[in-house]
Amino acid sequence: MPLKLKKSQTPSEPSSVKDELSGPWGRINPEPQSVVVLRLCKKTSLSTEETHSYPYRALSCWRWRGGGEEELKIEASSDLITVKGRGMDRLVEALDRGSLVVLYGPKFGSPTDTLDSISVTSIEITRNED
Repeated sequence: MPLKLKKSQTPSEPSSVKDELSGPWGRINPEPQSVVVLRLCKKTSLSTEETHSYPYRALSCWRWRGGGEEELKIEASSDLITVKGRGMDRLVEALDRGSLVVLYGPKFGSPTDTLDSISVTSIEITRNED
């Protein structure tokens, strides 16, 4: 006797929602307050990459400037992180909710083609000298 496959009791997540939460720019966890560490990955040369991880408790503030090329500045411990690109308002919302998991700089993934998506054009990390 052939087995009958059961249909899922819960509808699968629409791909558009999933696409808004991850891409070549990084990943956002859909659950608020679910992330302990923010990870930033960037290429420093064709063969070298760097990963910086910051506990959320070390993030003291962030500032977003929209319009044209957007800029997001994050103060983390003694570091100042500057992220440039577009669609950054969604990243700010994810930071506010404690659900931004990882950000990838350029060359980590294929560029996004749609104008309404998130795109990271640069990630710079500098030490704050007090």
